[in-house]
Amino acid sequence: MKYIVYPVLTILGVLLTCIMWVYIGNVGSVLESTGFSLETWLGFALLWCIGSGIAAGGLSRDIAIWSTDTDIIVENHPVLAKLERIAQSLEMKHRPQFGVYPSPEKNIFSAGPLPSHSIVAVSQGFLSLHEDVQEALLYSELKKVQNGDTALLGYCHGVVHGFVLYLARMLAFLLGTSFRNTEGSSSSTVPEIILSAVATLFLTLWGSLVVYFFSRQRNLMGDSWIRQTYGEDRLRACQKALYDSPKEDQHYDLFTKALKANFPRRKPLA
Repeated sequence: MKYIVYPVLTILGVLLTCIMWVYIGNVGSVLESTGFSLETWLGFALLWCIGSGIAAGGLSRDIAIWSTDTDIIVENHPVLAKLERIAQSLEMKHRPQFGVYPSPEKNIFSAGPLPSHSIVAVSQGFLSLHEDVQEALLYSELKKVQNGDTALLGYCHGVVHGFVLYLARMLAFLLGTSFRNTEGSSSSTVPEIILSAVATLFLTLWGSLVVYFFSRQRNLMGDSWIRQTYGEDRLRACQKALYDSPKEDQHYDLFTKALKANFPRRKPLA
């Protein structure tokens, strides 16, 4: 059911936001003067949303790797050994790729359209966590991949981001270019994040709220899996580790942030 409800709600949210701004801005007459009725324009917008979701979902693993500068690890890593052991215990036919991205934050994320074409990536800060906490967080992310929540979030976020792709991302990139610390930096800068967030908020307001809600529910479900498998004390240790994580050196875009385990993350109970 969730594979129907969340995509439909996201698309409807984006389209309703479009209609809202058309009427607030009183641009219906402008559309008609170009030969396009509002219904025709919304039809194109619908096709664009669906296509963007498919494209973003299919490329979500590669987008996440690129935006975080993740290094793929294929052997001889203690966290990779844990990942393989947990994947076997879950009887996963395909183990996701494993990678480490350069950041002091303590975080983990998964991305990809299918378990066979996905990745579980951890930050450098994650490597300093206690092994019990690492294991529980790895288990949670693998369950998200296995359960299809990772793929579904990638699709829904693609619907939202695809609609503002040219306006938000292009303008954000042009603005952020002058603020980049290094010429080859691939991660978004603060001005890019701000402009992209503002454009997304105004152009896809209701769709963004659906994605935010699903992202939150996805993390709550991950917490529930940790509680059921490892107990309440382990869950609280994981929540504390993520909540107390230092601020990022890099500023990732909203697509990547939504994938991460500590976004959004509330203060854990004492």
